[in-house]
Amino acid sequence: MSLSITYWYGIRKEYLSRERLIEAKDAGFNLIECAYDTETNKQVLTWCEELDLKANVNDPRMGIALAGGEGWESALDAVIADYRDYPAVNRFFMKDEPVDEYFPTLGRVARYLHEHDPRHGEYINFLPHHAVPQIEGMDVLDRYNLHMDRYIAEVQPSLLSYDHYSLTYRQVDSLEGKTPARLSEENIKRNGWEGNLYEAVDAPNFYDNLMLVRNKAAEVGVPWMAIILLVEHWHYRWPTEGEVRWEAFSALAHGVSALSYFTYWTPGTSHTEPWSYHNGIILSDGTRGEKYEIVKAINRDLQILYQGLELPLQGSIPTESHKSVAVYHIGDEVDRLATPFVPFGKVEAIATPDGGTPRAVCGVFGDSHRFILVNKNHDAPVTMEIRTNSPLWHLNKITQTWDPCDGTYTFAPGDGELFAC
Repeated sequence: MSLSITYWYGIRKEYLSRERLIEAKDAGFNLIECAYDTETNKQVLTWCEELDLKANVNDPRMGIALAGGEGWESALDAVIADYRDYPAVNRFFMKDEPVDEYFPTLGRVARYLHEHDPRHGEYINFLPHHAVPQIEGMDVLDRYNLHMDRYIAEVQPSLLSYDHYSLTYRQVDSLEGKTPARLSEENIKRNGWEGNLYEAVDAPNFYDNLMLVRNKAAEVGVPWMAIILLVEHWHYRWPTEGEVRWEAFSALAHGVSALSYFTYWTPGTSHTEPWSYHNGIILSDGTRGEKYEIVKAINRDLQILYQGLELPLQGSIPTESHKSVAVYHIGDEVDRLATPFVPFGKVEAIATPDGGTPRAVCGVFGDSHRFILVNKNHDAPVTMEIRTNSPLWHLNKITQTWDPCDGTYTFAPGDGELFAC
């Protein structure tokens, strides 16, 4: 079983080719964004079938169905009929970040789609918790749960997908004692920011949003997807490899069913300020950016850990271990839904070798004998000491085998590792 990994803002039509799909596959993507005209979509789906890829299809006629005028059913019937014989179809894209008032419209179309094409689900990405319109007197987390409950009741989705980006920056007078924000020279020059100082700020509630969606998906019994910030834009900085690893492996530690990156292709500089997109996986001119090799390596590691959740230890039988049963936080954490670490299974404590407390997130799976441990420090490595009352094993990402572990392991910035005991 593989982790589904996809992206937003895919290959531009003028660059589209079978070789470009191979390029995306080589970077570790197995779910392609297919968002062209109908005939081009069909060609992409043919290539996807040849390359053992799946695709989320965004057909222009979905807008007619959502508008709800006369003939909307016929438009959706035509979409279903046109793609019926393409095995690579995964889901049909419907909407990005809808507000509550739009849920009845989405529900109308989703129900029709589910009834007339039960093989393919819908793809809707909903808002992060801080972007949901608030209700006076209601707590922001309670409001988000209400938002999701309304969405689930109206749409009856087959997938929960959301985005929450926390890698921001702000202008400061001095960087003394602060971490500089990574911003590209292109962005600084374009905005006239030469000489300004910007501090990196990790906005709160990243873990809150992960837990809210994780818990809701478990409650209603559907898979869920988290979207990873990759491209520099608006008030979001240019993520380092450690920051991207931290985003991806934190989501994996929470039991995510699928991951997406924002963005694959760089949208370009035609967008008005303050968006100013820069440095996607593929640059706007079609060449590879620095993130291509970085994401390729991260995607490989993600798949190794995901599949390692079912990889039997020496002398044991395979077990179903993809179910997330708990998430614990080691060290200080401001997010309200972060559960402090308590001993679980055969794990008694997680500390630094000198007896200190690292900052880490620990996702526990299956029978509580396997866990993903993530270094929350995305700027520096950290050594952790895992104390257990039975032999400890570590999944070697290079050999993809279980190695005996003495309990001490050094994590790369933002990285995640899989252990069993």
